Amino acid sequence: MFYKPSKVGISLHIIKYLTVVMSLVFLSACGVTSHDKGEPLSTESNNRLPSVSAGPDQTVKVQSNITLSGSGSDSDGSIVSYQWTQTSGKAVIIDNPNRPDITFRAPKGITEQQITLQLTVTDNEGATNSDSLIITVVPMTPEEAGLALRKALKNAGYLAKVVTLPPKPDRELAIVTVEGIDTNNNGTRDDLEHITYQGLNMLKGVNLDTYNHMISIINMIQPPAVAVENSINKVAVFCSYQALPENVKKKMPLRFVYMIVLNTQARKTAHARSVMSAPRNLGPELCEPAE
Repeated sequence: MFYKPSKVGISLHIIKYLTVVMSLVFLSACGVTSHDKGEPLSTESNNRLPSVSAGPDQTVKVQSNITLSGSGSDSDGSIVSYQWTQTSGKAVIIDNPNRPDITFRAPKGITEQQITLQLTVTDNEGATNSDSLIITVVPMTPEEAGLALRKALKNAGYLAKVVTLPPKPDRELAIVTVEGIDTNNNGTRDDLEHITYQGLNMLKGVNLDTYNHMISIINMIQPPAVAVENSINKVAVFCSYQALPENVKKKMPLRFVYMIVLNTQARKTAHARSVMSAPRNLGPELCEPAE
């Protein structure tokens, strides 16, 4: 006896199988696996990168003071940090590199050079962005170098910030009269103030008291416009000079002090007519107080 296969039974079996397969394919395409337990699907952050600007490129002179103003912004949050770094060129020292505005001094050099600085900003979600600028450092011209040297010398030394000098007098006008030129009316010739300053300024240990002491000695030697007999005490000058520091006396010997004060014949003559009689050989014993 033969049995005829059931077409209906086979068709239902195939349909069920295909239904299961299609369901699995659909679920897989939707990102659902057997491990899913109904939890929300994870999505990548939509945080936007912050914007940053280090500023325009610049050209500056060697050893000039430079200020850079960077900036940063975040369209979907806020900037929480700034950081400047140098990425190329001769090293410079950046003041407050964790602020948008920085200052530093251009490096030395006798040829043109470039340095590159980079500003990096970070937003409140940790995203970063950077921008760089190039600074071209060019050497000074001979004229600029000379001016810079004179300015540096003017601000250097022990007396630079405590002594205010009068204008440097014209040499020819300064020797026309015995009393010379005293622009600030302090009783001392302008040319002698400049000479004293230049002589003492770079000596170790010199201060305003040392300068004023030397100026007082100079004023004791300076003759009056019209000679006054016995108005200049040579012994007093000598004794006052002995109280100066040894390095000052070595730099400006007493004979040199007399020479710069009595630098014209008229001044020498006025001094000779005004000086008090004194021993030919002056010694420390003359400066000892009388018992």
